[in-house]
Amino acid sequence: MAKKEIATSEVSKRIYTLRVSQVMLDRDLAEIYEVETKVLKQAVKRNIERFPEDFMFEPTKHELEILRSQIVTSSVENFYEVDARPFLRSQIGTSNVERESGGHGGSRYTPMAFTELGVAMLSSVLHSQRAIQVNIEIMRIFVQLRNEQKNFQPDLSPRLESLENMFKQRFDKLDAHFQNHAPATQTLIRQAPVNIIKHAVALHFGMQSEDLKSALRTQAISLPRQIAIYLVRKHLCMSFSEIGKHFGRRDHTTIMHAYRKILGDSEKNTLIRTAIAALQKEIQPLIL
Repeated sequence: MAKKEIATSEVSKRIYTLRVSQVMLDRDLAEIYEVETKVLKQAVKRNIERFPEDFMFEPTKHELEILRSQIVTSSVENFYEVDARPFLRSQIGTSNVERESGGHGGSRYTPMAFTELGVAMLSSVLHSQRAIQVNIEIMRIFVQLRNEQKNFQPDLSPRLESLENMFKQRFDKLDAHFQNHAPATQTLIRQAPVNIIKHAVALHFGMQSEDLKSALRTQAISLPRQIAIYLVRKHLCMSFSEIGKHFGRRDHTTIMHAYRKILGDSEKNTLIRTAIAALQKEIQPLIL
């Protein structure tokens, strides 16, 4: 039997966004590779040292809900030619995942999410010519999607520079204002809202609030921490020094850098901007 050709449109519909990365799920990859899902998962588990967290991870319950909304938005009903609800329950359900249909696994499990690096590594553990050929095409599609997103975005450098200067002047004045208020009053007013923001960010990224104080600088921790700092600064108008006390006693310069980085990246990066919008919608009713 001749092998199925892989179409760019088919693969692009199976690429989702989690943890500010583009990912593919084990079931979709198994179908494209023409192997059972359990075979793919077993190969990964036998070579788990080749798949660190930035290559492969198992989504949290909250991330499964994010996947659910993305799959519904991408019109999965038409793509799989079945009703979406049974597929969603089987592929990205919560801890009580129901039995998956379609002959690609048939067991209860939490899906594995593979980043671009993880997909590239799969061909080395599946040991099949099909996996090698398919991976070449998938890598090209990842690059194509990334270039399309990059070309879609205008050059925002002049605007970002102007915004940075404007916000610097504004927040320097706010810093001076808050420095004149009693620290005890600031703590009394803002202690709970800071914790609300930290908790919401940690839950969104599948981590603990205490992780935001960590000295680790990995992308999985530093990005959520920077977003939390940005939200605290934006919504609570605390000084950089005061914010640092809530994030592992970091100094004024470190907190200011984190805030300005997210301020700039949110203008250029759709994924960061989407995450911030979702978090703001969640925290605003709680901190007003």
